[in-house]
Formats: sequence, structure tokens, C-alpha cells
Amino acid sequence: MDNEFRLLHVARMIVSDVNRLLDSPNYRLFYAEQLREAAGSITSNIREAYGRRQGRERNQFFRFARGSAEETDERLRGNFRARRVPAAPFWRIHNRVAVVVKMLNALMKE
Repeated sequence: MDNEFRLLHVARMIVSDVNRLLDSPNYRLFYAEQLREAAGSITSNIREAYGRRQGRERNQFFRFARGSAEETDERLRGNFRARRVPAAPFWRIHNRVAVVVKMLNALMKE
């Protein structure tokens, strides 16, 4: 699996995890719609980046994706600290976000 596909795959797992969490009747999360939109924006901006030529233009969309990933993590962290998200889904999503951010940083250096 090449790095571009791996990045998109992990980002899509984040979106699925966030949607599953938000759609569960067991949890009432703060900033639910902002969390959903931020997570969805990660994959949208990665796809947009791959539609651009390499360099500054592509990196701009990778930066947008990284910002959305950081926002997703921050919204999720707030819910975790308020005990609205259990540890297992929090850490799974948090760790995936960390991987996506590292991959985006590496791609912007190329």
C-alpha cells in the first residue's frame, strides 16, 4: 500500500470512528456537529490536495487537512476530559489522528 493510499485509509477510519461515536445513543458529546465536520474535512482536504500539482498548492490543502485533524483531536479531547467519551474510542481516534498528522507533515516535506 503506497503512502498516499495509506494516509487516506487512516483518515477515513477516523471519520468512520467519529461518526460511529456520534451516532451512538449512549453518548452525548459537546460540539458534536463541529466534531463531525472537522473529521470529514480531513479526508476532503486530502482528496483536494491529490487533485493539485505538487508543491505549494498541494501543501496548502495538506495544511488544511492537518488543521482539521488537530481540531478533531481537540474536540474529542474535550469530550474525553468531560467523561463523555470512554477511553478506548478516544485513544483509538487520537492515535489515528497522530498518525495522519505525521504522514501529512512528511508529505509536505517532499
